[in-house]
Amino acid sequence: MALQDLTPQLRTRLRRVEWVVVLFLLGAVIVGLIGLGFFIKTTGDKRGWWVKRVPYYTYLRDGSSVNVGTPVKMLGFTIGEVVQIDTAPDDSWHRSEGFNVFVRFLVRDPYQGYIFTDSKLKVSGMPIDIAGGNFLEVTRSQGLGIPTTAPSTNASAGAPLGILWDKYAYSLGRPEATNFIRYDPFTPNDKGYFIRTEVTGDLIGELTLLVPKIREAFTKPGGLGDLLFPTNLSARFDRPGGLGEIIIPSDLSAALTVTLTNLNAQIGGIGSLVSNLDSTVPPLLTNLNTTLPPLLTDLGRTVPPLVTQVNQQIQGVGPLVSNLNTTLPGTLVEMERTLGTVRSNTLPAVDGVLTNSSDFVGGLKRHWLFRGAFKTNAPSKQR
Repeated sequence: MALQDLTPQLRTRLRRVEWVVVLFLLGAVIVGLIGLGFFIKTTGDKRGWWVKRVPYYTYLRDGSSVNVGTPVKMLGFTIGEVVQIDTAPDDSWHRSEGFNVFVRFLVRDPYQGYIFTDSKLKVSGMPIDIAGGNFLEVTRSQGLGIPTTAPSTNASAGAPLGILWDKYAYSLGRPEATNFIRYDPFTPNDKGYFIRTEVTGDLIGELTLLVPKIREAFTKPGGLGDLLFPTNLSARFDRPGGLGEIIIPSDLSAALTVTLTNLNAQIGGIGSLVSNLDSTVPPLLTNLNTTLPPLLTDLGRTVPPLVTQVNQQIQGVGPLVSNLNTTLPGTLVEMERTLGTVRSNTLPAVDGVLTNSSDFVGGLKRHWLFRGAFKTNAPSKQR
């Protein structure tokens, strides 16, 4: 039915409904634009789109710990982000220093005022996105360096902000370092000032380097494996000055000779003491004549049974020594065989644990849930 066929009242009502719909759509568009503007403003404030950003750069051993967009923090605050990752120049100096990956990042104003030449950079966090991921952490100055930013050199008052010449970072500690104190104007696309890293790899990278060292410590001759599980235990007992000689002396007569010599020296000292007892011996002898006969009578009754008991104890020691000489070598051989078995079973198990740890990390890298945590960055051309 055409609009002309409707009554004037219905046509008026339809026009009013159309205006309501138009106004509703217009209001929805306005609200959407306001929300979009608020989102852009909030994101820009968070990422520093509306403030000056100062460039800095560093070198890492590998690029597995950072990505473009990795946050840069100081004292728990996010002060910037990584904007470029590239390969370092392939020369002898960069290789010797372990500088394999070039990383450039931007720091938002005014946080660059806390970064001095004594500030350091380290890779922190966990290399898993669901655990927060890695981030670069800049340490605050301890007041021992000079500012990395200042008004541009050789300019009048109110000159634009300049950044310290990066050659100064490579000359720290040298007498000619002061020759490189120069603040040049910069743009966010410049390299900026160089900050040396304290840790040049993430946790997984450090563990990967540690596994071969642990394996070598256990398997090399004379290493930790031989210390915990000796291959020739009997040799440790039989060698001169070894444990066997400490427990069972091989030259008992020599030890007794030394003991008797020391005892003879003590007796000689007693003789000099006796010579001084001439005045006391006669009364002592008189007392002995009175008390000695009853004492001898008592000793005659008690000494024979005591001698018999001592003789029996000495006869019991003989079989014990014979049993010790018979069983000790076999015991030592059995101990050596048991420890050898433990060593042969333990070292492969430790090696298997280390191998399974590497396979576990590799499996995490291939799993769809954790694949993004180990992603690598395609090299981009360094400016």
